[in-house]
Amino acid sequence: MPYVNGFLPSQSAPLFHNGPWPPGLDLRIGLPGLPAVSIDVTSFGLCGGMSFLARDIHESGMPQLRSTDSRSIPVPVGRHILSRLLDSFVGPGVIPYWIHATQELDHATWFWGQGLFAETVGAAQQVMHSIDAGVLCPIGVILAQSPWPWEVFQSHVELVYGYDLIGTQLTLHVYDCNAEGSDKVTISLDIGSTAPAKPVTTNGTAVKEQSGRIRGFFVLPYTHRDPSPAYVDDAAVSVLTALPARMTPGQSLGLTVSIENRGSTTLDPALGYRLGTQSPPDNTSWGVPGFALAGPLDPGRVATQQVTVRAPSQGSAMVQLQMLRESVHWFGTPSVVASVSVVPGGASVDAAGDALEGTLEATPVG
Repeated sequence: MPYVNGFLPSQSAPLFHNGPWPPGLDLRIGLPGLPAVSIDVTSFGLCGGMSFLARDIHESGMPQLRSTDSRSIPVPVGRHILSRLLDSFVGPGVIPYWIHATQELDHATWFWGQGLFAETVGAAQQVMHSIDAGVLCPIGVILAQSPWPWEVFQSHVELVYGYDLIGTQLTLHVYDCNAEGSDKVTISLDIGSTAPAKPVTTNGTAVKEQSGRIRGFFVLPYTHRDPSPAYVDDAAVSVLTALPARMTPGQSLGLTVSIENRGSTTLDPALGYRLGTQSPPDNTSWGVPGFALAGPLDPGRVATQQVTVRAPSQGSAMVQLQMLRESVHWFGTPSVVASVSVVPGGASVDAAGDALEGTLEATPVG
């Protein structure tokens, strides 16, 4: 059955949960003539922003955001998701329809009209048309039924990427940011008729009082935005090996280097991420200007690897390493700078340094 080519939640959508968010994430509201108000949103659900961002990433061909802890993502990433949440409310009649759908009954009534189920059957046709065209489709999922407008905040947003239609039984395959990394979340309903109202079932986010059920859904208008603000490069580099005070010219030294990914991007050598020398940048005092990473490093992870350097012919040389993305920028916290004197016939590298020689080495760059 039809699917949007190249999209699966486990391989395309962000892998972190829909909150809680990092400390400091807030919604800032300013009205003319009044002081700005800041609302802490660290415990809020930002499902509309997550779903819109997932579509933005897919349409831009950007790499998956592989952080698995929503609390540790950089605050600028959270701010971008929050801005996309606000975008999900933009469009003709979107907010009034959220309120209308929350207040109306599932079945037809004289006051409310055809009812939410009939409207959902109509929305299902729009969803299938979008998927048939190869386009991801964000939907507003109605969970609550209440006359009170604020109950709209009990609802949810998901992103449809495929469907199965067997007879009149429709099953939508969705990215649900409350079930991050899962390719098995679905919404199912019988679209053979609009009345009477029939159950709409799911194995994802559901009505609190009725596990496995939602009330209905509608298609959200979407406008693409560049997802680049959600990609933050940040890492801390440490040299774990104790450096000798002196070395002889050309002498090799094995270093154990620790890299902690503190950003939102995966540090993938195939995308130009590498270790570079500093003090000054890209210097070749130790033979090469930098080293390839041993492999991709996801956000929130720490990796160690060995690199081998060779002392220059004479003088004093600085040892300092930092992460960079080739032809883009240097980023993150570099290792503590250290100075090693190079003296002909000077002291040899200590035993600890010698023991590192012959271990797995990073590939030199340059």
